[in-house]
Amino acid sequence: MSNEEFFARVRSEFPYAVQGGTDQLVRTILITLALHVSAGEWEHLKSRVPNSFAALLP
Repeated sequence: MSNEEFFARVRSEFPYAVQGGTDQLVRTILITLALHVSAGEWEHLKSRVPNSFAALLP
């Protein structure tokens, strides 16, 4: 799944309007998730996703 497809899926399945749009929503969720996962787990996650998506991860 490409980043564009991922964002389109979030847009279609998240029924609420958010300030900043879908891109901001995804980035906020990823930042929040990163704060609650150990550094080692986060690096492991980043190594398991496609490079284009890993670039979105904080």
